[in-house]
Amino acid sequence: MNTTSTNPTRIRQPRLEATPTPHPRRRWLHSVAGQIINAAVFSTLAAMLYIGHHNGWKLPTLSELRGTASQERDDWCSEHLVPGSSCVECKADLLPKSLEFGFCRRHGVAECVIDHPELAQLSGEPESLKYDTAAALELMARPENNSKSTLHKQRVQFPSSESAAKFGIDVDVVGERSMSDVIAANGELTFDPTRVAHLSSRVDGTVAAVLKVIGEEVRAGDVLLIVDSARVGEGKSALLRAIVERGLRQSTAQRLRSLASEKLVTAKALAEAEAALKEAEISIASARQALVNFGFDVPEAIDEDELEQLEDELRFLGLPRACIEALPSGAGSMNLIPVRAPYEGVVITSDVVAGEVVETTKALLTVADPRRLWLLLNVRQEDAKYVSLGLPVRFISDDGSQQTDGHISWINPSIDARTRTLEVRVVVNNADGRLRGHTFGSGAIVLREEPNAVVVPVEAVQSTNDAHFVFVRDKDYLKEGSFKIFHVRQVRLGAHDGGYVELLAGALPGEVVATKGSAAILAQLLRSNLGAGCDCCN
Repeated sequence: MNTTSTNPTRIRQPRLEATPTPHPRRRWLHSVAGQIINAAVFSTLAAMLYIGHHNGWKLPTLSELRGTASQERDDWCSEHLVPGSSCVECKADLLPKSLEFGFCRRHGVAECVIDHPELAQLSGEPESLKYDTAAALELMARPENNSKSTLHKQRVQFPSSESAAKFGIDVDVVGERSMSDVIAANGELTFDPTRVAHLSSRVDGTVAAVLKVIGEEVRAGDVLLIVDSARVGEGKSALLRAIVERGLRQSTAQRLRSLASEKLVTAKALAEAEAALKEAEISIASARQALVNFGFDVPEAIDEDELEQLEDELRFLGLPRACIEALPSGAGSMNLIPVRAPYEGVVITSDVVAGEVVETTKALLTVADPRRLWLLLNVRQEDAKYVSLGLPVRFISDDGSQQTDGHISWINPSIDARTRTLEVRVVVNNADGRLRGHTFGSGAIVLREEPNAVVVPVEAVQSTNDAHFVFVRDKDYLKEGSFKIFHVRQVRLGAHDGGYVELLAGALPGEVVATKGSAAILAQLLRSNLGAGCDCCN
């Protein structure tokens, strides 16, 4: 989930690709232009604070603008934009700074408040974090801070709480809420290919009847359509002929056996009769197997004594009574063969009508089992290293109407050569039928889910070229007569959502940070950092 905000509160993300180095002259021009713009912003900021402080945050009168009013002694620190007599940066003895502990390599911030909770701006004892933020930092690439940055050593001071409010500074409390580190990937819901059957006739012929149409639910073994094929009729006739031939040769063999016992026939004649009977048995087995190959369930033991009944059974072999009754009049030939559903599902395509000539190579219907779907996600190559089996996945369709959860069950061992993405599969249970196949959407592979993440509003975080900051309000800020100070804290950024960003280091729950107007605090901080000094402490 990417968090998007407008400048200047945009949170910088780590660059994933190399940025071309600009031409030296162009780079110099950009640098000069940036310095001119910054100088203009800082000058406007200084003027507003100066005029606001000396006029009680009221518009000056005409006489004051003309310079005709009496002038008070100018007690003003032009570098830090506060009265010089109370400037804590110039007169450090007014409010001594906290001890310095240096850069924390474990958490990647200067003056780490996690390892040194005494730095926290809290009136009471700070609470311990409910999770290991160092482990979360190591989980994936995070925005880093330059260990040589020194902006955090300064404090930003306002002349009064009223001036801070007039200048648009708002605050919020560092809180806790559920946050997730996720990898976003485009995906598609599809039917499980192992549960999608493209059905065709096993023999060429003509469609005698269509019994199931698109959208109808079917059970395993249901007859979907009936085909009239001459080859089927030939196969059934061949079986009947073989049965009749076997009966005849069996009678002959029995008669010769009795005569042979009385020495009335030669052994050769009996052997020939026995061989003919065996040949008839083979013909029955061959004719039966031909029908089995067509998909018929033919009993192994066939009694030729009831030949007329056997002929009726073969005529409608494999057809339930309901299907026989659905046949048009005159469609009672021996040529009929059913096309059945292999498993429970839904007819999703049908490209056939009664009377149409069909071939074995043409798919007539498609039956799919919608109870189990596959979610196929395409993960960017640079994110592939974070993917592993079993990770939870959340999916939402492009129109927001379909949502589902699952876990990664398969990872393609290679990157797609054309798209440079990694395909992963999630098996989705769709027993209730809410989801639809061939639905496009966005998937979120959850790398980490933290119910007690330390968070601030996204506008509270400000960035320079080499570090990220929040501005923590001094714990004595609201006390009467106290200095109105905001402390500069380096932070490490974690997960994002729509309006909040996780702080994996740099602040503790309960501390108060500047939100709206924090960009103005950064501007003052940078202005003071670039300043050449002031006369208030001389």
